Amino acid sequence: MLAHHAAQHPAIARALIAALLLSLLGANLWAWVSLLRAEQIQAVARLQLETDALARQIEARFSHQTSSLQRLASRWPLHHRQGDLWRQDVELLLGDFENFQAIEWLDADYRMRWIEPLTGNEQVVGFAYSPEHPNYPLLEDSRLSGQPRLSSSFTLQQGGKGLAYYIPLYRQADQPHSFDGFLLGIFRVEVLISDLLSDLLQTHLSVDFKDGSGVLFSHQGSDQRIPDWSVDSSVRLGDNTGFSLTAYPSQRLLRSTRTSLPLLVLISGTLASLSLCYALWLALINTQRWDALSRSNRALQSEIVRRQSIEESLQHNQARLKLILDMTDHSHDALFIIGLNPQELVYLNRTCWHALGYTEEQLRAVLAIAPADIMPDFEQWATDLQRLVTRRGSAIFQQQVRHREGHVLPLEISVRHLARYGRDYLICVGRNNTEQLKIAARLKRLSHLDGLTGLYNRRYFDQTLASEWRRLRRENTPLGLLMLDVDYFKRFNDQLGHQAGDDALRQVADALRNSLQREGDSACRYGGEEFAVILPGADMTQCLRVAEHLHQAIKRLEIAHPDSPEQHLTISIGSASLIPAEGWEPKELISLADEALYQAKAEGRNRTCQAQLADHDIS
Repeated sequence: MLAHHAAQHPAIARALIAALLLSLLGANLWAWVSLLRAEQIQAVARLQLETDALARQIEARFSHQTSSLQRLASRWPLHHRQGDLWRQDVELLLGDFENFQAIEWLDADYRMRWIEPLTGNEQVVGFAYSPEHPNYPLLEDSRLSGQPRLSSSFTLQQGGKGLAYYIPLYRQADQPHSFDGFLLGIFRVEVLISDLLSDLLQTHLSVDFKDGSGVLFSHQGSDQRIPDWSVDSSVRLGDNTGFSLTAYPSQRLLRSTRTSLPLLVLISGTLASLSLCYALWLALINTQRWDALSRSNRALQSEIVRRQSIEESLQHNQARLKLILDMTDHSHDALFIIGLNPQELVYLNRTCWHALGYTEEQLRAVLAIAPADIMPDFEQWATDLQRLVTRRGSAIFQQQVRHREGHVLPLEISVRHLARYGRDYLICVGRNNTEQLKIAARLKRLSHLDGLTGLYNRRYFDQTLASEWRRLRRENTPLGLLMLDVDYFKRFNDQLGHQAGDDALRQVADALRNSLQREGDSACRYGGEEFAVILPGADMTQCLRVAEHLHQAIKRLEIAHPDSPEQHLTISIGSASLIPAEGWEPKELISLADEALYQAKAEGRNRTCQAQLADHDIS
């Protein structure tokens, strides 16, 4: 009957075929755009992950540098009448960090008194801050609050853009009435940011470092920068939150997130749509011809045409399906479709079972009986998928799947909801992102390690000491701390050079690491040639025993020191141990160990002194 009406009204039939073709092409185009959008979302997420990790490492490096400045400022009660001693410590700090423009003392009237190095900074000798200076309000705020402050970028007297880190000084520690001006760390913006970013950037990554005035530093990666979109990550330097890091996608990133799947779906869908409509067009022509030739046997001929049309349509549909399946089976990504109400696994491409070491039949059987054997977190994922269906959106999940041989593989699954013919479907594309996770883990590990010695850095020390302090306070157990300083290290550098100094620090670090036998003990580089050892659960006797092992380990290194009384490299150690109590803080333990270290230096170095708790006011 349909063929008869098509023969009677060929114009209507052609219009219907054209409408069907447009609908199918529109559906193919929609699927193509959806897959491209999912790939772009994945690229944005990966770039954001790399940018956030880079921002945290910049913060960690700058925090390590400002901590060294604060430690120098804490010694002002010893320095304020001894300019030579102050300059000696400043030279040590300048030797550790090469990105300073100058380190200066600003007296209580905001006039420059001492400055190192003088070369290159002659323009600021005797300089005084006036109320019109852009940083004058920042000086007032730091003096009133007693806290360090980092400025935004401003024009240096020496020329160029710079940043200033102001630390209030007191002739008597922690006594605001004894205010004695500021310790200033002056940086050239381009030198500081270039140093903070050194060896952190992947060669293909392009980034801009900004503050409120605009771009302060720009790095062009090895790949061409693509300015169509970017991601931002805030950067906190000191107490200044006005900085940000902007990263741009590279060709390498886009290539790694793009697949041929969207194009394959578009091509295969278009070919199938054209084939189907062409088949219908041929059926229409055949029907018209047969109707004209055999009008006398119309009923029989109509039946033949109807059956022939169905058979041809079925063959073309089967060919289209086979073409789509062949193309998706050659994709590197796992593609699977979940039908809902009732829930069933509608389709799996070859990558799904081959990557897990199964055949298709075996994988379907395991998923039907025990899906948690394939995906350990299956129940939670099923709950998340139900929420996704409720809001009819899309999402990216990080899951783990178990190979048939037992090992676990990470899988990033992009899921999009699709409703067709009154039924809900979930289109899922999975990709093994082991390499991306390894990069993120490596960046996190590097953020806790000192670049020169390989020991834990100051950031790790602060976090671990606070964590152990809280844990041992609950257990009413002592926490031991050793503060170590390499004796006459400036003389060592002056005699043998900074390269020899760096080699010596690495050897000392290895000796510290290898001498710690107890689980939980950790050695950290505290700053410059100063180290710290955290000893959870250690009383003073155990701390002194560990300190003696460290002295012997350094002695066995036999590092020649021509300007040392011992003729070889030695260390001074300050030892302290406290049972954490309510109202105390980890800084009390650091202060005890630091005072003991200064006592060891004052008594001639190459020795260990223990802290005297009775002489220290802990409140």
